[in-house]
Amino acid sequence: MALRRPERSWTYDDLAALPDDGKRYEIIEGELFELTGPNLRHAKIITNLFFLVGPAARANGGEIFSAVVDVFFQGAEPVEPDLVVVLPGGAARQRLRGVEGPPDLVIEVLSPSNRTHDVLTKRELYRRGGVGEYWMVDGEERSVEVVPFLVDGGERARTFRGAEAITSNVLPELRILAADVFVGLDSIRAE
Repeated sequence: MALRRPERSWTYDDLAALPDDGKRYEIIEGELFELTGPNLRHAKIITNLFFLVGPAARANGGEIFSAVVDVFFQGAEPVEPDLVVVLPGGAARQRLRGVEGPPDLVIEVLSPSNRTHDVLTKRELYRRGGVGEYWMVDGEERSVEVVPFLVDGGERARTFRGAEAITSNVLPELRILAADVFVGLDSIRAE
């Protein structure tokens, strides 16, 4: 849900001045968005990805961060992706308040309450903001869509499922099976 401040756009200072209501927010193009808390399946996928992608990030001298970490770049003041990879030589820098500059890789796990936000709004934000690659992970479909943002402004998205090996332009030596991202989900009961 977007909350609009009618007199001007939201800023990081406005966000910092909000009372601590236990909620998480992000600012995209001056609009404040309230984030919903992840369910256990969502959290399990994030944990799986952290352990699957983290070694490749570290092998390249990089770092992987999981939510909650603020990420700041053009149009994002801040956003809170589920996972962020920062590699040496990239535009992102680690600062006390979070990651400043576009990360090399951003991963979002889709949920019914944020699906459109992640698939449309954030995808466009990440493309315009200079993020190297964006993954949209769908726990319902058990798929991982990898969107490398190309220098010419285009993108060549690929979707991986089951025994297909996920490939990444940002982490070329990464080889994980799409099914491994979703290990353990069947043991989490809906009730």
